Amino acid sequence: MSDPAGRWLARTASDFRADGVAPLAAVATLALHGRAPSDLPGWCDVVDHLSGGSASALDPPAGVPICDLLGPLYELMLADAARRAAGVHFTRPALASGLVALAVGARPAGGRAEGAALVEGEVALDPACGAGAFLVAVGRLLVANPTKPSDPAAHPPTANEALSRLVGADLDADALVVARAALARWALDEGGHRVGVALNEPALTCCDSLTQPEELVASVGDHAVGLIVGNPPFLAQLRAGTRHDAERRASLASRFGAAVGAYTDTAALFLLAATELISVGGAVCLVQPRSVLAARDARAVRAELVRRTEVCAAWVGDGGFGASVEVWAPVLIRRGARVTEVRVVGGAEAEHEVGRVPADVLRQDSWGALVATAEGLPALRSPTGRSAGRLGEVARFSAGFRDEYYAMLELAKEAPGFDGAAPDEQMADRALPAGYAALVSSGLIDPGVCRWGRKPMRFGKRPWRAPVVALAALDDPDHPGATWARRQLVPKVLVASQTRVIEAAPDGQGRAIGLTPVISGVPDGIDLAHLLAVLCSPVSTLAVVSAMAGSGLGRAGVRVSTSVLADLELPVHRAPWDEAAALLAGRCSLGSGVDPSTMQAVRDLMLSASGIDDGNEVRAWFETLAGPSGTN
Repeated sequence: MSDPAGRWLARTASDFRADGVAPLAAVATLALHGRAPSDLPGWCDVVDHLSGGSASALDPPAGVPICDLLGPLYELMLADAARRAAGVHFTRPALASGLVALAVGARPAGGRAEGAALVEGEVALDPACGAGAFLVAVGRLLVANPTKPSDPAAHPPTANEALSRLVGADLDADALVVARAALARWALDEGGHRVGVALNEPALTCCDSLTQPEELVASVGDHAVGLIVGNPPFLAQLRAGTRHDAERRASLASRFGAAVGAYTDTAALFLLAATELISVGGAVCLVQPRSVLAARDARAVRAELVRRTEVCAAWVGDGGFGASVEVWAPVLIRRGARVTEVRVVGGAEAEHEVGRVPADVLRQDSWGALVATAEGLPALRSPTGRSAGRLGEVARFSAGFRDEYYAMLELAKEAPGFDGAAPDEQMADRALPAGYAALVSSGLIDPGVCRWGRKPMRFGKRPWRAPVVALAALDDPDHPGATWARRQLVPKVLVASQTRVIEAAPDGQGRAIGLTPVISGVPDGIDLAHLLAVLCSPVSTLAVVSAMAGSGLGRAGVRVSTSVLADLELPVHRAPWDEAAALLAGRCSLGSGVDPSTMQAVRDLMLSASGIDDGNEVRAWFETLAGPSGTN
């Protein structure tokens, strides 16, 4: 909504609420502005909700169609808690139109006229249609373009004809009342409708598209579904207010099987369901929370989408929903021609291209590269076109959990010789005493150096100077965490959890235990210095930020995981990688540290080793995060 329209809606909703007008009564009053109740078709049941308000008293903004105001007004009339519980955040009409155009533009020609949304005999479906913004957008595109490209006399369908090709469903019966009002009002105001001719009724059904697919199939009838668009509810399963009950969870698991993880957002399942209904060559475009791009519990959904469809385009932008979630929308074509690049568009109306992403990237664990491209991160392209493998093939990554954290807390003590002394950089020569293992938190890890004993840390809600665990205490196999801790006492690299760049420090003698959520990387096919060099590479940080961009965490910093680190690509050029490792080889003892000039040289060498197109672009990007010295 434009600012004048938005202000008018807010003021009007406030006035209606002050007068005690119910949400549907307010919508009915606006739907009849400039019209008599008899103008609306019998299937438009919003008239049943009139409560005596005067439509003529309203003064909607000029130039904004009434049909585009009904959904936003209804949303503003709902209580905030009710909107959040149902995941109700209706789509702005301009964005709905932009996404519909994006999806239609990605469809193969297949007998369609240029710009036509559907071929003859096809229908468009919104499986969670809410107030009908996407269905109205499809209707507008239908009446703007002919359906039969081969017929010179072909004309675009009228609004009335378009209504019969629109199918929608929603769990919210009241939202469907608004959708019917919006579609009826659009068709009446579109022009070309003859007075006295009944308006065709769109097929809108009150059902759960995910657990009642037979209802949706019945609404579609014998038609092919050429276009599925919409903005399904975001129901994150970590939030109590939007979590499924046991019955619905069981129903979803029964239909979608292993794709339903403990925390899979419902919106992602709508994508899977859509791929079962869309016809060959048809397009799917459904708005999603960005978590679907990278979340572990959406991984199975992403893999299945790649198997069933071609991801041709994606919109990444500001949905303007007022929801505390960032959004995106893929365009999927069922059995379309194999694509080599995914077009990424941005803007409030999906109106401009911002970049392209190699399609093969979407066959990896995360689709965060789509957001990374939209946010201006450098592209990771190699002119060699080859890969030397993944880091997980030559190193093992692991991290402890809550139980291990508290097991170490139970055994922790201050290191002998450090008692009563404040940690500072002057204590660098004070060695870790024999018979003890250092306990290291993320805050002690900087690029190339662990600052245990030189920097205070918090552990178990209190400050520590130099926490350790006696090795003798780990000899008890019955003690919780002892076996796990012993396994950590090997040469490794410790990686901090959430920082601006990947921060990895060596523990060449295996004398430290990384506290949850620190990740340990143990070389298994390369030496420690080569592993450290890969983790210190700006290209590795860029790859992790790109992968995590979809989780919404990329802007706050690098939140590494064992799987993301294992998925990092190995350098393609061995000579500069070996040279970087040689610079690090004598600096791999716990706390020995890598000086800034050496670290900069290592990074420059690893940029060369990666074989990417533009190392200078990646270097400049990296230094805006870490500074030239590479530390926070």
